[in-house]
Amino acid sequence: MSTHRIIRPTPLRMVAVAGAIALLVSGCGSRPAASQGGEAKDANGVVNMVMAPDPVWKWMEHQGIKQKMEEEAGIQILTSSSWDEFGVYAGGHADVVSAASYEVPDLEKQTGEKTTIFGKFNSDRSILAVPADSSAKNICDLKGKKIVTHSAVSITIMWGIYARKFCDLDLRAGGGDFKLVVTDPQNAAGLIQRGDVDAGLLLPDFSIKQLSGGAIKPLYDSKSVSQIYAEKFLSDPKDDTHPQNNVFVARKAWVDKNPKEAAFLIKIWDRGVQEWAKHRDEIIKAYPEDFAAETPAEKAFIQDWVANKYDWFVESAYLDQAWVDTETKLFELMKETGYVGKDTPALNFTILPKA
Repeated sequence: MSTHRIIRPTPLRMVAVAGAIALLVSGCGSRPAASQGGEAKDANGVVNMVMAPDPVWKWMEHQGIKQKMEEEAGIQILTSSSWDEFGVYAGGHADVVSAASYEVPDLEKQTGEKTTIFGKFNSDRSILAVPADSSAKNICDLKGKKIVTHSAVSITIMWGIYARKFCDLDLRAGGGDFKLVVTDPQNAAGLIQRGDVDAGLLLPDFSIKQLSGGAIKPLYDSKSVSQIYAEKFLSDPKDDTHPQNNVFVARKAWVDKNPKEAAFLIKIWDRGVQEWAKHRDEIIKAYPEDFAAETPAEKAFIQDWVANKYDWFVESAYLDQAWVDTETKLFELMKETGYVGKDTPALNFTILPKA
């Protein structure tokens, strides 16, 4: 059975329903459903959060840090692990979702509810790679080619913005200038190596074998989306924490109703990024499956990548006004390139005080 498919336009509502069904089948539906629509419910010291598998969260749990902080605060965070965080949240089965900032307009459109971004975690680390013998130098050279990605939204939005901005090409699902192929992030680089596709939007930590072995090569000097964004669109090329591939998002009514729980969530994730800064190599060694690293050489490769090419974890999960102002500029670029309508309302951010 084929593990990949050419993507065609699919309403995100269907994705949401699929995610909700998957959550129920997995048994997570037995927990209290998050409020969907109308007035937000009192969280009563419990936060339901959906997120992709994350090594920092595992570290926090296995080191007992999460449990200790929960006991001290009298608040519990229940997590559902899913690569379709967007769908699970939109289906009404989580209070908080970890999603890309540039996905939030679609999220609001699908749920019909105003959301707020109240914390940050990961910048966009995705790269564009091609076979080792490819003559392509940039995304513009790939017109008409098959490009693999792990989502029709997510990282594909930002690379689509670059395709439109740099060479007036359409990378969106159903667009006429590229053929999008969607597969799991673990399989994407392998499709390039086998010649099934011409290029890929890859997460480097899920592409270690092909990158380290030289079967594929990154374009743009191995720079991530966020590094390219800083160089091309920001005044400070070192300000590479924009755009965010993982911000903490909730219905605004939920955050307004439950400021204590929202503040605790960011406090615990802020501790998480501190743990990453102090124990980065240990975390990679402890959870190599989350980096698709199997051998000592592969672990060393990804350790070198985050140390010398790009570390996508932020220094603090807390927002401040200067950071919010810079992240907000992205949405003017999204309007300019047609990824959101000209009348799309501005995103809402909630700046929580540091605990």
